[in-house]
Amino acid sequence: MIIRSRPNLSPVKSGTVDRECRRMASGSAPSVAVEQRFAHLLEEHLAFLRQHRGLSPATLYFHRRWGARFLQHLADHLPAGDLGRLTAPVVDSFVLPLAPTVGRGTQSQMVQAVRGVLRHLCRTGRVAADLAPLVHGPRRYALATLPTTLSPAEVGRLLDGVDRSSARGRRDYAVLLLLATYGLRAGEVARLRLDDLDWRTNLLRLRRAKVGGELCLPLTAAVGNALLAYLRAGRPRTPHREVFVRHDAPHTPFRQSSAIYQIVRQAFDRIGLAAPHRGPHVLRHARATALVRQGCSLKVVGDLLGHRHPDSTLPYTKLAVEDLREVALEVPELVP
Repeated sequence: MIIRSRPNLSPVKSGTVDRECRRMASGSAPSVAVEQRFAHLLEEHLAFLRQHRGLSPATLYFHRRWGARFLQHLADHLPAGDLGRLTAPVVDSFVLPLAPTVGRGTQSQMVQAVRGVLRHLCRTGRVAADLAPLVHGPRRYALATLPTTLSPAEVGRLLDGVDRSSARGRRDYAVLLLLATYGLRAGEVARLRLDDLDWRTNLLRLRRAKVGGELCLPLTAAVGNALLAYLRAGRPRTPHREVFVRHDAPHTPFRQSSAIYQIVRQAFDRIGLAAPHRGPHVLRHARATALVRQGCSLKVVGDLLGHRHPDSTLPYTKLAVEDLREVALEVPELVP
């Protein structure tokens, strides 16, 4: 964290990042209350990140959560909340105790938020020196991990495990099939509207969750039939235009994507499928991996998934093990 005293940043609490992502998906606001003067500063900082940096709501969530905690720490530890007295040891006293209590992913998010606040304080003249370069997070190597994925057989089991004789089952099946066929994000499924289904031209219009804009995809026969089955004999009567709504009265749309997470987790539980992660992104990873194995270019896969940068698609190439074996160099035999 601070250069003077870099701690051991090995994760202690497993699953912390997953819990934070689920909380983020549910839309719950950070529970930390910030003193009024510092709360205004936080909103000013977040507005800058949103308007000038173009950060997505998911990224802004982490900046808000950790920024609020850091600013409250400053309000509590600086005399009269005087930001002009901010020093590196004050930043240390916030970052160092928290580092061993969360996983590496959350550590990285925390450090990014702290750096952002420090840069904003310097940029707006509230502090004389920029302390952001002194804050170091855990070293995370590119492509060091593999995304959690499923085999085509496991995806098939997940879909076959849904009871499509019930209205709720028809809804859940349509949700799972959309995730598995197009590799959509949970929020993209939750925000899908009836107007986004063009039955005459068999097109599906998507609003990209992170990169913005729209993407039109061909509506496959399987997905179209699943959606029709749900709309005709599964979807409750409701004035809302969102495709997927709650089956319990008052039949409102999914407020956030946490409902999609719940549908996927229940599908895993239903067939007893064990996996390190059991959210919608597992089906997204499975679809991307299948496309890479079928020979699709990384550009095509990245466009389908809504990736801004080609590097975001590279991890899926490591999952195409058989293809990698074909290009692997032979290891020369060592003769004693």
